[in-house]
Amino acid sequence: MIIDRTENLMKYQSMLPNLKAGLDALNALTDKKVGRYEFNGGFFMIQQGNTSPADSGEFEAHRKYIDVQIILSGSEIVVWEDISRLTQSVPYSEEKEREMFKGPVAHTFKIEAGMLWVAFPQDAHKACKHLDAQNDYLKVVMKLPVM
Repeated sequence: MIIDRTENLMKYQSMLPNLKAGLDALNALTDKKVGRYEFNGGFFMIQQGNTSPADSGEFEAHRKYIDVQIILSGSEIVVWEDISRLTQSVPYSEEKEREMFKGPVAHTFKIEAGMLWVAFPQDAHKACKHLDAQNDYLKVVMKLPVM
């Protein structure tokens, strides 16, 4: 798991295949409309919504893609745990490219506009959450291939 400011994202380029291509495609957009966008070596989605309670839902993890999530406006709480400490609830689906896990909320962090977080295959996560009051968010979820 990586948590940082967006201005530091390129420092992780060696760990994130095709990051530059994804950021170039994102920066080429004149209007950041909700939707899915393809680029050479991956894709990203622009998502907008409201957070839900941190104890709701299950953890998810991915095997083929690294999640790079960049908050453009608003904020979210992300719940994190290593998959080895959780109980698998839904086996890996090739089609959905995820598996689901159950476990307690032990680690949370707040991500605000100008920040990002990165989840690798061992990083089970629940995104778009809140602890006290509901928040809104606009974010980019970039999917980069695991090498």
